[in-house]
Amino acid sequence: MTIYHRSEPSLEGLTVCKRVLLLELYIYRKYYLFMLRTASSIIKNPSLAEDAVHETFVQLLNEIDTLRIDNEKALKSYLYILTRERTIDFLRKWERRRGSPLDYESRLAALDSFVEPEEIALTNLQLDKAIALLSEMPSIYSRTLMLRVKGYSIREIAQITNSSESNVKTRIHRARAFLLKSFDS
Repeated sequence: MTIYHRSEPSLEGLTVCKRVLLLELYIYRKYYLFMLRTASSIIKNPSLAEDAVHETFVQLLNEIDTLRIDNEKALKSYLYILTRERTIDFLRKWERRRGSPLDYESRLAALDSFVEPEEIALTNLQLDKAIALLSEMPSIYSRTLMLRVKGYSIREIAQITNSSESNVKTRIHRARAFLLKSFDS
């Protein structure tokens, strides 16, 4: 019995369980290195990048029934986006577990070490303005945005705020839009 027909598996007449296994095996064999390179570009540690790819495959298993493999370009795009998102979430969780909180101010200070004094003053003014805008923003938006900046995933924020993931995404989008609109004016 031939499992593969050209680049995709033959799925006619197979049970759901066998279909899922064949799809997972097909995706794993064909795209594993691509997904690993994507994760490695974000996480420089190879073993952590591999762990992030495995977490991506776990999520992919949950979505395997809705996955279409007939359009290879769309599948590769989807796998890139999924791998990138899962890798970023994995990195955030790993940093929290290690006990090294995401200290954006110290990272920003390290990046700004070679900046002109005028630019530092402008950055401080923008930071002051952003903090003032956060206090003007409705608390549900500012709280959601702050949780996201602190490194929480969409799912974790939804659990903390007792709302759905789509509501969390909407709140973050609206908070960012509010900040951008306020900075432009």
